[in-house]
Amino acid sequence: LFAIHQAVYALFGLAVTGYLAPWVPARFPQLGDWVQMVLYCAINFTPLLFCRALFKPYAPPPLMMRGLNLLLCTFPVLLVAISLGYGTQAVVANAILIKFTWLYFVVIAFTLRVERTPSRRLLQLFFVSIMAINVIFWLAGKSSRFASVVSLTPVQVLILDGLVIGGMFAMILHTRARQVLLDAQQSALDLVLVQKKFEIEQELKMRAEAQAQTDYLTGQFNRRRFVELAERELSRSIRFQRPFTLLMIDVDHFKAVNDTWGHSVGDAVLKEVAQLIHSALRDADLFGRTGGEEFAAVIMETDGAGAIEVAERLCATVAGAAIVPPEAGRIQVSVSIGLAQLRGRSIGFNHLLMEADAAMYDAKQAGRNRVAICT
Repeated sequence: LFAIHQAVYALFGLAVTGYLAPWVPARFPQLGDWVQMVLYCAINFTPLLFCRALFKPYAPPPLMMRGLNLLLCTFPVLLVAISLGYGTQAVVANAILIKFTWLYFVVIAFTLRVERTPSRRLLQLFFVSIMAINVIFWLAGKSSRFASVVSLTPVQVLILDGLVIGGMFAMILHTRARQVLLDAQQSALDLVLVQKKFEIEQELKMRAEAQAQTDYLTGQFNRRRFVELAERELSRSIRFQRPFTLLMIDVDHFKAVNDTWGHSVGDAVLKEVAQLIHSALRDADLFGRTGGEEFAAVIMETDGAGAIEVAERLCATVAGAAIVPPEAGRIQVSVSIGLAQLRGRSIGFNHLLMEADAAMYDAKQAGRNRVAICT
């Protein structure tokens, strides 16, 4: 809109100074006058377009904006009058409209309700200044003293309305463009902050979920998560008739460890035993801590002698390891393991858990550091 405004004033200046005359066809001598009148009417129309867009973000009263729209409708009426041969009357009417339009701009500037960039105070100062300068030119034009020396109308139109107003419009656009750039930068920064906040929230959520599923001491699955995954795997094994082996693992004489070296050493022993067992299992197997010194494991896709071999290897791994907590000397512990297998049955996980638990107690009664199988 600013470019259109400046282009109209540039063309009007060329028309007033006669530089458009060579381009007028000789067969249509009135065309130059007609173009000049149209451009003169347009110099009131283009500021209306520009100022309507300028005022809109400041939320002026709707009635005032409807008044601007009504003033815009006068331009096609003036064009019709010129085309019908009433060019002189159209020019006079447009001169009156220019005065009224700038007075209307001043009134709107003082009804703006929202603060924007540039500020409402600056807009008020701008339109009051333009109105004051216009009034000076209009009064001077009425004076016979000035009128006899120079014609003020071209000076007013070209210098004031074209150059001064155009320059002020450009300053307003520059101020607003700079604010838009700052707003865009702030929006980009806000977007980065929101994204970063979202990433942090997601990380905290994942961490909270992991903590809710993980035993705080050993870092393995807690009982709730282990049972949830084991039940899911048991359902799959029953549906597809696949092997399923459950191991219940208990650290032997763990109470004696606590009583002898204290609970901090006992915690270190549990962490080391959990790490030993987890390292001896495959990645596909499930492992978790189900109680104080009790652990459980699900051996995936392994049945019969293969599952027994895995359980015996776990016993040998723990028994052969030397645990050296910082607070104590070299400690050796063992585990008793109860083994229960699905064997093609359709039973619940709790039932299988009781079978493995009973087998584990059988292993303890048989002397510990061994595997007992539920038959």
